[in-house]
Amino acid sequence: MKFNILLLLLLAVVLGSASNAQEAATGGVSGVEKEPLRIYENRGGDFELTGPDGKGISSESFRGKVILIYFGYTYCPDVCPMSLSHLKVGMLELEEQAKEVQVLFVSIDPERDTPEKLKEYVPYFHPDFIGLTGSVNDVAEVAKQYGSHYFKQYVESVEGYFMAHTDAVFLVDQEGRYRGRYKTEWDMEKLISNIQWLLNSGS
Repeated sequence: MKFNILLLLLLAVVLGSASNAQEAATGGVSGVEKEPLRIYENRGGDFELTGPDGKGISSESFRGKVILIYFGYTYCPDVCPMSLSHLKVGMLELEEQAKEVQVLFVSIDPERDTPEKLKEYVPYFHPDFIGLTGSVNDVAEVAKQYGSHYFKQYVESVEGYFMAHTDAVFLVDQEGRYRGRYKTEWDMEKLISNIQWLLNSGS
């Protein structure tokens, strides 16, 4: 019995040492985020939609900045405002580097989300956030590029319908390349770390 206990203790020490050695080799637990991010060649891409002033805005106009794209809608009762609030906190954490990051809120409900509506809604969370809309087909095409899905859920209420949608933030680097997707509720620490890596490395 004593032999088994000693064996288990020895095994625990060996596994603990191996784990510590692995963390040291990768720079610790947070070291993973400091490694170069993967570039997804088959996702993302440039697009142009209508901005809050009714004029076309191209994603290319933000070259040199890190872009965070969120697909949502202004009538969203919970998920969208929560995600935008998380992104606001993220901008505060980035401090001065926040100037090098652009958040784009793409409406998946263009039938109700006019440029004027987005101009009123999106800056409420942060003055630098930009709301984009467009035709139903244009928005659907951009969402498809980024792998964001949504559909209408008709309800018996004043709203008439809600939009079920992917709750994710899409990370695009300074050269317009898709680098990953994150849930703001769980992945903000990782997202901020990856943004900082992109900004500090210039990649």
